Amino acid sequence: MGDENTSGSPDFRLALWIGAAVLVGVAIMIGVDWPEETSAPARDATAGMGSEFAPPPAAPPQTQSPRAVADQLFNRAMMAHETGQAQQAAIFLPEAIAAYQKLEPLDDDGLFHLSVLQLADGDAVAARATSDRILAKAPDHLLGLAAAARASEETAPSEARAFWQRYLDVFAEQQGKEVEYGHHQQMFPMLSARASEFIARTPANAATP
Repeated sequence: MGDENTSGSPDFRLALWIGAAVLVGVAIMIGVDWPEETSAPARDATAGMGSEFAPPPAAPPQTQSPRAVADQLFNRAMMAHETGQAQQAAIFLPEAIAAYQKLEPLDDDGLFHLSVLQLADGDAVAARATSDRILAKAPDHLLGLAAAARASEETAPSEARAFWQRYLDVFAEQQGKEVEYGHHQQMFPMLSARASEFIARTPANAATP
């Protein structure tokens, strides 16, 4: 993810998006306001308790950046969506979408996540528009091409086929060019497999349904 991701830039199991039901349970951490100082306990409250053996006060939890929270909401939303937890998905998908939208302007990685969420939420038009924002800046961006292809598969199969073909054509030269590629290495073989499968079963001049 981006530099703000405090969870160590994990692979967010975006393979869920292409059909792999991988459980990626993530706890949402809520920032808490902690006082900078605490007053010492009353003298009689610790009398005879051996205060020298008392454990040190616990450190306050670290608050997370808005991007880290959005990424965690992404994990929860996609896990719920791909494992058929309709009620959970109905809660977390809109929350995750709103979390990314509040971070605008998004980097390409964030736009990819937003496009995936929008598609999972049933809005292929918004998902395609978001993926187009990536491609407008970087026409050969692998994540942008994959997102555009997925968003077009049901409504514009010939366009989806063209996006997947472009993905395969530029894959080798694109590897290593973008920082976000390194965050999703486990996903690329499955995306490549999906691209080949979709191209094989979809005529080049496939009509829009």
